Amino acid sequence: MHANIFSLTSIAANVISLAILMAAIFWPVIARFLLSVIFIGAAFFNAFMAIRNPELFMVYGAMTVSPIYEQFIYGAFRDNIAAIVVSISICQLATGIFIAASGAVLRLGLIAAVIFLVAIAPLGAGSAFPSTLLLAMAAIILLFKVKYLSVHRFPFVIHHLS
Repeated sequence: MHANIFSLTSIAANVISLAILMAAIFWPVIARFLLSVIFIGAAFFNAFMAIRNPELFMVYGAMTVSPIYEQFIYGAFRDNIAAIVVSISICQLATGIFIAASGAVLRLGLIAAVIFLVAIAPLGAGSAFPSTLLLAMAAIILLFKVKYLSVHRFPFVIHHLS
């Protein structure tokens, strides 16, 4: 499978990421909601795909721009795809839920989002580069607005997370 950053899917991901970055600046509650939904949605999608068809994740080896990531994908990852991806999915789910929380938990979720998004950027077209960096910038902007965001709770947030 050949992927590039100019595919329709990649362009759409980058336009959406740019919109979320703009929302982080002007409408942080909306950006926070969208980031939360992206992480929660990705968690379920990745877990489902890892269990149902794990070999599909091997395509990232051909798309990465990092020799280290390529070695990992064609090495340890190949033999443990489902376990690794489901573990990542659990972290994505926690990140999405934490972003929907408030206070210190919200901060932790945004920091986790930045780390994750920067970490997958070397996957190149596999991560719709540079969309992950745009989303990481949005999360950083939201980190500076945590006090404002903590005042505006999500209606679906479980209150004991706060």
